[in-house]
Amino acid sequence: MRLGRILSTMTCPSCAAEVPAGARFCPNCGHALHATTDERRVVTVLFADIVGFTGLAETLDPEQVKHLVDRCFERLAADVTSFGGHVDKVVGDGLLALFGAPVAHEDDAERAVRAALRMQESIDELATELATNLRMRIGVNTGEVLVGSLRAGGDYTAMGDVVNSASRLQTQASPGQVVVGPETRAATEGTFRYEPLGEVFARGRGATIEAWEAVEALVGPGNRPRDLGIPLIGRDAELNLLTSALRSAVEHRRPALLLISGEAGVGKSRLATEVIRAAVNEIGMRQLIGRNLPYGPTTVWWSVAEMLRSACEITDDDAGGARAKCIRAVAAAISTAPDDPETLRVVDGLLYLMGVESRLTDVDPSRAREEAVTAARSFLHGMAANQPLLLVFGDSQWADDHILNLVERLLDGVGRIPLVVLVTGRPELTERWRPKFEGANQVEVTLDPLGEAAAAELLMAILGRDPGPALRRVMLDRAGGNALFLEEMAALLKEGGELPPLSFGSLPANLRGLVAARLDALPADERAVLDDLAVLGRRGSTAALVALGASRTDAASVQRSVRDLAARDLVEIEGETCGFVSDLIREVTYNTLARSERAKRHVLLASWLEDESARRDRVDEFLEEIAYHWSAAAQLAADLGDLDGVPENVREIALVGLQRAAERADDREMYQAAKRLFGRMVELLGTDVGSA
Repeated sequence: MRLGRILSTMTCPSCAAEVPAGARFCPNCGHALHATTDERRVVTVLFADIVGFTGLAETLDPEQVKHLVDRCFERLAADVTSFGGHVDKVVGDGLLALFGAPVAHEDDAERAVRAALRMQESIDELATELATNLRMRIGVNTGEVLVGSLRAGGDYTAMGDVVNSASRLQTQASPGQVVVGPETRAATEGTFRYEPLGEVFARGRGATIEAWEAVEALVGPGNRPRDLGIPLIGRDAELNLLTSALRSAVEHRRPALLLISGEAGVGKSRLATEVIRAAVNEIGMRQLIGRNLPYGPTTVWWSVAEMLRSACEITDDDAGGARAKCIRAVAAAISTAPDDPETLRVVDGLLYLMGVESRLTDVDPSRAREEAVTAARSFLHGMAANQPLLLVFGDSQWADDHILNLVERLLDGVGRIPLVVLVTGRPELTERWRPKFEGANQVEVTLDPLGEAAAAELLMAILGRDPGPALRRVMLDRAGGNALFLEEMAALLKEGGELPPLSFGSLPANLRGLVAARLDALPADERAVLDDLAVLGRRGSTAALVALGASRTDAASVQRSVRDLAARDLVEIEGETCGFVSDLIREVTYNTLARSERAKRHVLLASWLEDESARRDRVDEFLEEIAYHWSAAAQLAADLGDLDGVPENVREIALVGLQRAAERADDREMYQAAKRLFGRMVELLGTDVGSA
């Protein structure tokens, strides 16, 4: 039974972390929480091989070698998981890791390359610690794979040429190098500095692979360049509401929390940028900005540390002068002498949050944390009393609970100071954090996808021209009001001169990852219904979804899932039908399903449509739809061979259905439809057409 699975435990059996009810994978370590089925995914594969173990094995005792291997792979595996990857297997002195399975992120290629560079640093550190000559070669490659468990038994793994190519790239790397394939490089071109290595010949592979050496990161995690030359479109009401709240906070000296939530790509950061500009240029506030990072070996206080460093004017070059600068800033903020005990108490707390050595470094962590938070509260309140202050916490869906607690401490029961905290985050933030403050105002804005008129205006602003009604319609349908989707579609159009047909392979890797990450976050019952809808097409009837889900749940549960998916802006409901908000989401959802699973669902749907149309005495009206689903199943079965749940004579059934539908269309002078259906027959007949 596909996806009819509800998690009964609330802890992960692998890492013991708490997991949401209904989750398919542990959000902490990625461990599968149930028996998985095959899925097609775009992943980035990292293949690492340690050089030097063979020589050590000749000179060391086997137990020493085993201890050394364990230390190395424990450190390297920690690097992989810290960047959101999954260690697939360790064989001998090699490690295979996946980024994008079992849990996808919009930046899996970037995560993999960052992990690879970090792993090279780790192996160098280990070699120094152990006084050995260990080095490592790493290959990284991105593409589509099939993931699942082998029928003969075994762990979750990935299969496909992408895995083989990553291994081959690793063999071409020199010790200490990270070598990536073309898809990985294309997805991360603006994030890392690459040196071309040309076409490399991979043993056992017919074609060459274009290879690049990843040298260093050019920007920090989560940095995505945005074109601020494009005006903010379609968000006037939200901007006016937030700027009015800013003015009220300053005029009445009443603290405020401004919360902007919405799905990835909908425009939270763009709106926040305009709010910050208004705060600084129009209202005269001082801004301190901190971003919460999704991964990497950083302190949980990273976003606060960014703010404090900016407030104290501390740079990366101030290794020895951070304390002096901090003392000056604190004394000015809280109006005390530089050597006052209160000044020094606050300074110690701020340095602790910034990760700088201070009196609190060796103090019990809970006590140190309490003193540091109290210090930050005193310092930031003092700054706000001197000049209206705006604190911006970006990407707060990744914020640690300690950060969210600090926000609450900053605003609750504060009194009259012009302090505003602006928080941006995806919907999962508001699912776990619903603060209530005494004496502070709260304004929450949930960004919906852009309406059609605003989306069309934004598209023309991005392109610098009107693409014309036909192309505009296609692009708007694909994007579904998501600003980031529109930007990426426009980039494809600019690069190629025309918009490529919508296919899974033609989509930029970050878009595929962005959508896949949203799908992975869905509860199992909602994901199952969305998969069913993808088989129906862009739109379908709720009755058909109920029929497809009959083997795993009841009609009420399916209808409830549809409503929940609509609330998540993944589908839209219209009467007795529902559909995807964008073609892009449907394309990723459909192509994530294994082909065998698609074939079975097309058969189920075709059979139900036949019964339903006969029951309603409307067989002719459904001929083309029935034929489509039979032919889709037949084409998939032709590629894969015999499949459970698919009749052996599925091609013959499909050909009969296509012919009947084509003849009906021809009789009604619907010649384009007839031509399309006869063409489908030719495709299905394939090499047999000449003798047919």
